[in-house]
Amino acid sequence: MHLGPRSNPATTRNLPGTARTGLQSIVCTLTAAGLVSLAACNAPPAPGGVEEGVAPGEVPERWRTGIDVDDDRTGDLRPEALELMRMHEEGEDPTESIAFAWTPPATIRVWRRGLDGSTASCSGRVDVIPFEKYVKGVLPHEWIRSWHTESLRAGAIAIRTYAANWVMNGGKYTCADLDDTTASQVYKDEFYAVTDAAVDATASTYVMKNGVPLFAEYSAENSNPTADGVSEPLCSGLARQGHGRGTCQWGTQRWASQSAKDATWIMTHYYPGASVVKVGGGTSTVFVVDSDNANNDAAKARVEYVGTWTSATATPGYHATDYRWAATEPTSAPATFWFYLAAAGTRTIDAWWVAGTNRSTAATFTIHDASGAEIGRVAKNQQTAGSAWNTLGTYAFTAGWNKVVLSRWQATGSVVVADAIRVQ
Repeated sequence: MHLGPRSNPATTRNLPGTARTGLQSIVCTLTAAGLVSLAACNAPPAPGGVEEGVAPGEVPERWRTGIDVDDDRTGDLRPEALELMRMHEEGEDPTESIAFAWTPPATIRVWRRGLDGSTASCSGRVDVIPFEKYVKGVLPHEWIRSWHTESLRAGAIAIRTYAANWVMNGGKYTCADLDDTTASQVYKDEFYAVTDAAVDATASTYVMKNGVPLFAEYSAENSNPTADGVSEPLCSGLARQGHGRGTCQWGTQRWASQSAKDATWIMTHYYPGASVVKVGGGTSTVFVVDSDNANNDAAKARVEYVGTWTSATATPGYHATDYRWAATEPTSAPATFWFYLAAAGTRTIDAWWVAGTNRSTAATFTIHDASGAEIGRVAKNQQTAGSAWNTLGTYAFTAGWNKVVLSRWQATGSVVVADAIRVQ
């Protein structure tokens, strides 16, 4: 069904916050008023609600109102924008016919109707905001800022890609690319260090298809499978909250915290056939070298062991499928994580391990460039900070196969754990 311009001038942005138990009646009332799609009304409510376990100050306005991205059709929407929204709702892919060299935007035009209460972008306040600053102003208001780092990074990529898609298509409104409410993405001039860091870590990174940023929709809880048919075993048994298309916000948190998946994996999971690309730098340079070579891309990552390193899954919270451990002893029998860089560059190295009381308090990682020269040495206490990425430092690497070597050369009586290394 083609969704043409709405005759009702009312807007959904002033709806009061409401508990999830009342979501269905609110959304269906809005449907009757012609402000939201029928799909939103038909979505089944979830017992408990997506807000459960989230601090009240972090619950996105979108979750409280139940308005999905692009459900609100108020404002001076361009006819071309309405057609794009129709295509997305019906599962059509407008990027299939695009054939031009895409350049990421430096700025974005944001209609600030959340501040001035205007009903049209051309008569309201429109700010031209640096693009990455815009992403920083959206992430803490659409995602949960206390969530896992990789969930926040995935959110930054989704938000950036969604916005870039609208800029690429000429904007959503007559005089603006997007607005600052739940009708598009909630933007506020409020910034937090944790979400700023997630944006910086993924700067210029997009989900791409056919050489352009795809339409990166997201909703709170997409269930299993998602509305796009993506398998979501970590969301089995949970009722859908929202349209269920694209990125599942709770899903990003579950994949990151329960299965140690990084942002790149998460985003390609939700958009099969797409690639996560750092524009201007080729495919995203964020990748992981796992302790099991079956989980590595042999073209850019591998792990090697000397001596006895035992595979184990006894301690939960490991990366991917297992981890390796070895007893400390005065011998040169390390675990070596190799990674390939096509060009020289500065990269930050993180390490993942599972903690335990028998772990070494000074597990030593030495960092080497492709020439074999040692460029860093870091000792980490593996009795603490487990099941998380721990930064080993930022180093200047050369082109070719660089490496991080985990030593076991210590006094006997403890173990060192080799689980995963992240390069970003």
